[in-house]
Amino acid sequence: MKSQKLHLKLEEHLDNELAHGKCFFTIHQVKELWGISVSSFRQQARTLQKKGKIALIRNGFYVIVTPEYRVIGARPVTHYIDGMMKYLNRQYYVGLLNAAAWYGAAHQQPQSYNVFIQSPFLPDIKKKYASIHFVYKKNWDEAYILKKETSAGYFNISSPALTALDLCSFSKHAGGINNVATVLNELSDKIEISNLLMVAEQYNNLVAVQRLGFIFDYFGKESHALALKQILNGKKYFPAKLESAIKNIESKVTGNFWKIIVNEKLEIDE
Repeated sequence: MKSQKLHLKLEEHLDNELAHGKCFFTIHQVKELWGISVSSFRQQARTLQKKGKIALIRNGFYVIVTPEYRVIGARPVTHYIDGMMKYLNRQYYVGLLNAAAWYGAAHQQPQSYNVFIQSPFLPDIKKKYASIHFVYKKNWDEAYILKKETSAGYFNISSPALTALDLCSFSKHAGGINNVATVLNELSDKIEISNLLMVAEQYNNLVAVQRLGFIFDYFGKESHALALKQILNGKKYFPAKLESAIKNIESKVTGNFWKIIVNEKLEIDE
């Protein structure tokens, strides 16, 4: 009888959260609300998980799954990533191909979400209904992180300019430099030159600025390339590979302003 009452309480709690625009809850919230044990809560939670009404994302953090999302097992990551990262007390932003797709510069939404965080280590989330890869970055300027709205709240995402530089810095997480070039060819229309100048000036990886400038130059994005030339003028920078994943190079002679070693032929998907 006690178990049945707890089950009803939990379902009532889910309905109440949804009524107030929330799509997630934590085990700590429920414990404080009802003063129950962790084992009692988990027993009832397992029942609701089997029914597809909730999904466990990370230990202690649950997403409420409404009927339209039960086929895939959970809501989209953007619906709950902000709540989860606040629960974990971590700064974050969604970036790379996921950010590019949000701006309409990717052919399809990637299956796995790339989320930037700072140290310490945070294990990736690998579930059928939630795949989140955490990418480590020493720091970033919050001025270039935007808040975007979904039907379930807000989440942090890199600005188009920051997305472009991150793609050139972390190309291995974005399918390689040719996939990056394909995305940048479309993303360039969303990048304001003034914002590009500010972000590139503060970006902590000069090689990314070189690669981005080379790609913009290669595809005739003259105003974008010129802005990045302004950043590099007067700075000391060195030859760098276009595709970092290719280890061996025959020569360090570049023959271009960007000092980019063209160790991969650039081709974009139309």
